[in-house]
Amino acid sequence: MGDYHYHHFLSSMAGVGGQPNQSPLEGPPQMSHQPQVLAMGGHGPPMPNPYQSLGYFTGFPEPIMFNAPKSQRSRRKSAPGLDHIKHRRTRSGCFTCRSRRVKCDETHPICERCRKGKRECLYPEPAPPKGSGGSTSKESSTAPSQQASPTSSRGDDDDDDDRDSKLEPIMDEDEEEPQSATSTTAPMFPLRRSSTTSSFGLQRVPTGYRYDSETPSFDGNKSSSPLSTGTATAQSHRPDWTFLPHELQFYLGYFYDNITHYHYGLISDAGDFFRTTLVGLALRNEALLYAIVAFSAYHHALHNPHGRINEFLQYYNHSVKNLLECLKRKEKYSIATLLTILQLATIEEYLGDWVNLMGHQKAALEIFTQLFTPQTIMQSQTGRAALTWYGRFDLFVAIMGSFETTLPREWYLEAATYHDSCAAAEPDSVFWKFEVCSAKMQLISMKMAMLYARRVKEEVTAEDFAAEHQRLSRCLDDWKNGWDPALVDPSHLVTDFSGSRAPDPNDIVNPFTSGALFQPPLFPSTVLTASYHSMSLLHDSQSGIRPTGEAKDKLREHAYKIYQIFEAVEFWSHSPPGGLIALQSALAVAALYVQRDPRHQMWIRRKFVLLEAMGYIFPATMRVRMAELFADDTCTRWWLPNDEGFPPLLQNIRAYADERNAMAATTQRDTVQQIRHVFSRMNIREAARKAAEN
Repeated sequence: MGDYHYHHFLSSMAGVGGQPNQSPLEGPPQMSHQPQVLAMGGHGPPMPNPYQSLGYFTGFPEPIMFNAPKSQRSRRKSAPGLDHIKHRRTRSGCFTCRSRRVKCDETHPICERCRKGKRECLYPEPAPPKGSGGSTSKESSTAPSQQASPTSSRGDDDDDDDRDSKLEPIMDEDEEEPQSATSTTAPMFPLRRSSTTSSFGLQRVPTGYRYDSETPSFDGNKSSSPLSTGTATAQSHRPDWTFLPHELQFYLGYFYDNITHYHYGLISDAGDFFRTTLVGLALRNEALLYAIVAFSAYHHALHNPHGRINEFLQYYNHSVKNLLECLKRKEKYSIATLLTILQLATIEEYLGDWVNLMGHQKAALEIFTQLFTPQTIMQSQTGRAALTWYGRFDLFVAIMGSFETTLPREWYLEAATYHDSCAAAEPDSVFWKFEVCSAKMQLISMKMAMLYARRVKEEVTAEDFAAEHQRLSRCLDDWKNGWDPALVDPSHLVTDFSGSRAPDPNDIVNPFTSGALFQPPLFPSTVLTASYHSMSLLHDSQSGIRPTGEAKDKLREHAYKIYQIFEAVEFWSHSPPGGLIALQSALAVAALYVQRDPRHQMWIRRKFVLLEAMGYIFPATMRVRMAELFADDTCTRWWLPNDEGFPPLLQNIRAYADERNAMAATTQRDTVQQIRHVFSRMNIREAARKAAEN
C-alpha cells in the first residue's frame, strides 16, 4: 500500500476551515435546502460546517482528540466551584484497578481490591531494559510492540491527574456495580483520552473466550477441512471484555446484542464471525476496537430518544488516529488492519460517503493481495469473511459504475469452488447451501460487471455484447431456479403475521401474502430472493434494447416482488435486526421502476425515511436522481414534506455526511470522477419512462 497516500487520504476525509456557528453536538445545524452534491458532481455552495471544531474531522494535518489544550485544562480544574481532589496516578498498579480508575495497593500477586472483588488481577510486564533487542510487530500474535508500553505515560502527571479527576467514580466492592453493558439507555460517563493499550491492557488475550474450532490463521498458511469448519450450528462464545472501561463494555455489549451481519449487508455469517471472531480480534487491536465501538455507538444513538452523535464521532476519531499511527510506524500489515479498514468503509457507506469508501477499498485491496492468495484466503474463517465483506463493496461499485472488479476473477471463482466442496462434504448443512448460493451470485455479478466495463471501453462489439448479455440472463435465472429445495422449504414460509403492525392504508403491495418471507433459519432465502430480483432489474436495464410489452411486465414484476419482500420484513414482528438494511440496495434499484403517481411515490419515499432513520444515509447525488424521478426538488433536502420524520439527530448526521462529501470533492478528485459514474448509471429518465408506460 502507498502508506503516504492512504495516510493523507485519512487526514483529509472531512471538513473545511472556519469557525462553527454553534456547538455541533447540542442541536440541529442550520441546514440549507440545497443538497451537498459537490462530491458527486453536483453544484451549490458548501453548507456552513457545524463540525469545524472537531479536530481530525476538519482536515487538520494530524488527528487530535476532543480535549482542550493543556492550558485550558489547567484553567478549568482551578475554576471556582469545582470540587477537585488532586492525586498522583500510579504507573505500576494492576490493569484491573487502572481500568476501573481506582487506587491499587500493588500487592503481588493479587492486589487487595481484586482479592475482595474476586476479580482477575493482572499486572503489566516489566519494561525491558534500554538497549534490549526490538520486538516484533506481528499483530497475529497480539503484537504488544505495536502499542504503547503498559507502564509508559502519554503525558505529564498533572495531565493525567486532571483527566482522572473529571471521571465518574467507580463503585468499590461493597457498592453496587455501574449499569450493565447491555443496558438500553445511554451510558452516563465521560470518555477519557488515555492510551487504551496502556490503561486497558489490550495486548492481553482475554480469558474466558476462545475462537471457534477454527482459530483464524493470520498468515494464510493454515489449512482446514471443510468438514471441520463449516457447521452452521457452531456455538458462539462471547468474548470477555470485562477488563475494558465500562463505556467500551457498554457499546460492545450493545454491538453483541443488537448488531448482526445483516447490518453489513451480508447474507450469512459463518460461525457468528462478527459478534465473536471480529470482536475477539478487536480486543487485541485498538484501531479495530474503536471502529467497532464507533459503529455500535452510531446505532445506539439512533435508537435512543436523546441520542447524540458525539460518542460516535469520538470513537471513530480514535480509530482513525490509531490506524494513522500504525501506518506511520510502517508496521507489517495484518488481518486486523484489513478488518479495521473494512469496518471504517462500512461506516462510510452508512454515511452515504462512497467517495471515502472507495478510498478505503483501494487500501484494503493492497492488503488483500499482500496477505493472501485466492487459495490461502479460503483456508481460514476470518479470511473468508473478509473476502465476502470486501467483495460486496467491490461488486456494488463495479456493477453500478460499469467498472471491472478490483479483485480478479480467480478470487470469486475460488470462493465458489471452495463452498461447493464444503457443501458436498456436509450435504445436510443448510449453512453451506447458503454459502454456495451467495458465492455463485457473486461470481455471476463479477461477470456482469466485466461485461459492462468492456462495453464502456468499447472492447466488445454490439453483437457479442448482446449474446453475452443473454447468456448471463440465463445464468442468473438458472442460479435462482437451481437452489437446493431445502432453501425454499415451504414449512418455513411465514404465514402468521399476528402481532405485527397494521399495514399502511396507502400500501401498494400486500406484505402478508405467503411466499414473500422465510423465517429462520431460512431468512437468508428472503434476502437472496430480493437480490435476485434487483440483479435482474440491473442486468435488464443494461441490455440497450427497447423493451417489449412482455419485458416491461417482467421489470414491474421484479420491482414489486422487492416492494413486497421489504414491507413483509418491515411488518413482521420477528424479523432479525438489520434485515431491512440488507434489503436497502434492492429497494433503491426497484425504486427506479415505481409508478409515477403520488401514492406509489410517497410509499417509496417513506421507505427511504425508514432506512435513513436506521442510520443508512442516502448520498446527495442519489437524492438528486430520485428528485428527478419524483419531479420534486424538495427530495434533495428530505424525503417528506415539512421535514416529517426528520429529527434533529438525523439532521445533524445528514449535515455531517454532506460536509464530508463536499470536502472530498476537493481532495479526492479521481475517486469523485469514478463515483459519479456509479450514480449516473441510475438511468432515471429511461427507468421512469419504462415505469410510466403501460
